Amino acid sequence: MAQQMAAQINGVRFAIDEWMHAMFAEDMPDALEMRWVMSRVARCQNHIWSVAAQVLATGTDVVLELGLLRKSDRAAIKARVEQAGHKAVFHFVDADVEVRRARVLRRNAERGATYSFDITPTMFEAMERCFEWPTAEEAL
Repeated sequence: MAQQMAAQINGVRFAIDEWMHAMFAEDMPDALEMRWVMSRVARCQNHIWSVAAQVLATGTDVVLELGLLRKSDRAAIKARVEQAGHKAVFHFVDADVEVRRARVLRRNAERGATYSFDITPTMFEAMERCFEWPTAEEAL
C-alpha cells in the first residue's frame, strides 16, 4: 500500500523494515527482546524523519511506512510533521489477526517487493502485544 501511495503522489517512501534490516540485521541477537528492537526502531524513526524533513523541504511529499504501533508513536510523528509545517495523514489497514498472520507468512515465503526479513512467529506475537488500535480522535 505504501509503495502504491508513493507512486501515486510521486513521493518518496521511507519504510522502517528496510532501514532496520540494513542497519541492524547483522547485529540482531538470537533471543530477540522488545527493548532491543524498540530502541533501534526509535533511532531509525529519528533518522528517517531527519531525511524525510529534508525531502519535504524540497516540495516533495513523503510516505512514512513506520508501523507506529502505539498511540504515543503516532502522536509524536504527527507533532513532528505539523511542527515542520506539513499535514500528517494516517492510513490504517484493518484486518483480523489471522489474516495478518497469513499475510506475514506469505510475505516470508514469497520474498517479494515488500520483503526485508522474515517475521518470525515470536516477532509477530510481540508486535501484536504492543499494538494499540487507533482511537476515534486519531481518525480525525
